[in-house]
Amino acid sequence: MTGNLGTAILHRAACHDDGVSACGIALKTDLPRTLASEPLFARLAGQIADALGRRLAVSLQLFWPQDKEHATAEFESFCRGLAHALDLAGVNKTALEITLTGQTPQPGAAWQIRRDVLSAGPLNIICDEPSMSAREFWLQLWDLRAETNVRAAFWPLVTSPCALLTAEHADNILPGLGLQASSESAWITATLSLNDYADSRGELDDAALALALDDVFAKADLAHTNAQWPTAVMQHDAWMNRRLAIRVEGLGDYAKRCGLEPERHATLQRLRQILLRIRQVLRQCSQQQAKMNGLLPAIDLHNPAGKLPAGPQRDRWESRWLSAVEQAAVSHRNMLVLSPWALFPRGNADLRWMDLLPLLRLADACVFRDKPDISDWNINEFKHFHRRTWAMMRRIEADTLVAERL
Repeated sequence: MTGNLGTAILHRAACHDDGVSACGIALKTDLPRTLASEPLFARLAGQIADALGRRLAVSLQLFWPQDKEHATAEFESFCRGLAHALDLAGVNKTALEITLTGQTPQPGAAWQIRRDVLSAGPLNIICDEPSMSAREFWLQLWDLRAETNVRAAFWPLVTSPCALLTAEHADNILPGLGLQASSESAWITATLSLNDYADSRGELDDAALALALDDVFAKADLAHTNAQWPTAVMQHDAWMNRRLAIRVEGLGDYAKRCGLEPERHATLQRLRQILLRIRQVLRQCSQQQAKMNGLLPAIDLHNPAGKLPAGPQRDRWESRWLSAVEQAAVSHRNMLVLSPWALFPRGNADLRWMDLLPLLRLADACVFRDKPDISDWNINEFKHFHRRTWAMMRRIEADTLVAERL
């Protein structure tokens, strides 16, 4: 897919009994330009109707590249036209996810239009830097906190366990899973709950967990091999980066079962050690694949020696690069995915669990769905949770930039 319609994300189901996700496509379009062109609008509406008709999860990100003064009116006009087209096609409008960024338009108006005009399906709102300091944005987002289909995403960064690969900007939301990722990326997803490997006393069965990780990794990797990506861009990304999103859930449930207090540093350290072991197992699986199947193409692309003329300097860089590759080589750019809501026990929105947010630093990417009931949070608590998470993400971003320069 090229031009105004942007690039699709497909997320295929990994063949695993726990948390298997459905196929889905994420589309991205310049809304003013699409509204101004009947052929572009018809093509986009037809593509969405076709995907919904095949029961695929579909999300559509709308953006305004310049003038945003009439964003609310343009959004309503677009939704009315799209609703009419989807009604004519006889497909379920509620299954379509809409993704917006920041205050374009404001969350309250966006949800009212989405609900009243295009049906009450999911509305994803990606928080950006200007919105983080906008009082009206937070007031409106807080007013919508009880709406289960309104999801705020605020982790616009995808990292890698491989030190040789740079961080990437996550500018879209993967449908169904709610993964914040790049518009041009292709992922295989699977889910594993930490709480499933603990006994009634909270003792974790490390051997069973390691076997389960091996199993889910193998099945997700096989699904990646067999996936039929729908666009050339996605086919290239799948070959270049071989992305897995293995989502570890039940962190808060496990801590509660163990009788751990979320505000205690020992709790954070215990969960951190478990996640580090999970990362290690997944990394070892990926390294083993790299030994059998060769280096991930994205790593080879970052070889600085290739940019130097032939000679002693290039030879020295090549030697250093090969040594670094031997230590860091993997066959998957991304693997571990976490959700901030997985830090809370099921059905528990006690703000003390927010003290576990630093665990997100161990994730390659973040998922934003299945939030607990946070209707009792006041606006200051709501803002504090989101801003604290945002500040942590910016710290990771800064650390990544420093590492890249070094």
